[in-house]
Amino acid sequence: MESARTLRPGDGQYPDALSAIPERPEALRLRGSLGDARRVAVVGSRFPDEYGIDLARSIVAGLARAGLSIVSGGALGIDAAAHEAALDAGGHTVAVLGTGVDVASPARNRGLFERILETGGALLSEQEDGAPGLKQHFPRRNRIVSGLSEAVVVVRAGAGSGALITAAWAKSQGVPVLAVPGDVRDPLSAGTTALLRGGARVAASADDVLATLGLDAPPERQLALPALGPDESALLAALVRRPRHADEVARAARLAPGAALAGLLALEVQGLCEQRPGQYFLRRN
Repeated sequence: MESARTLRPGDGQYPDALSAIPERPEALRLRGSLGDARRVAVVGSRFPDEYGIDLARSIVAGLARAGLSIVSGGALGIDAAAHEAALDAGGHTVAVLGTGVDVASPARNRGLFERILETGGALLSEQEDGAPGLKQHFPRRNRIVSGLSEAVVVVRAGAGSGALITAAWAKSQGVPVLAVPGDVRDPLSAGTTALLRGGARVAASADDVLATLGLDAPPERQLALPALGPDESALLAALVRRPRHADEVARAARLAPGAALAGLLALEVQGLCEQRPGQYFLRRN
């Protein structure tokens, strides 16, 4: 198991970005490596919709390809999607936990935390090893998420979302806040709409975040596609960047449902598409 170590201000390992924030942690426990890349936080609802997951993944993929490290809180929903998208893009990610760094909470993210460490990322917390996820830990945890980062992107957030606490910390720390627009009638847009009304910048893509940091978007990579048969080629052409049911994809590709599902699973194995629950598929970046 990756061992943890303690970081303290002035020890040469403590993050410079946190040294200057109000209420800086006097000690941090770290597993893995924080790396030396510039960092952006991506946060949002624990119970997002497909729109939120898709936008989070798309934005994070672009940021990771530009060489940025992705910071989030290791929770379910947008946090987990952000960490996973960074890893899928071959990038670096830091999970700032409200528990001890040796505690997998939520339990279903245990595999994600292991993957973060295996790929050179980090788990970070101001809590002692073994500390459970008490309610009062998380609002203060969020000041570390924002304090580590050069910008905070809020993807989906209801009126009482903890992501808004992260945005408030960011504002007090002088960290730019960006928000992904959504349907103003949707409760999951209430928090992000309020942020935009209050002066947050629009984050419709990774390019918006990069521009905030004064960075240019990296050139589009031309993916070298494997040799595909006619059925798989038709299915790939029918896929888009939002989930479509396998039957809808089959109709668009003019294939029988059984043949389409088999072809979609083959594309998934090749990393060209992604499956969501209920036999929904979308094209990978």
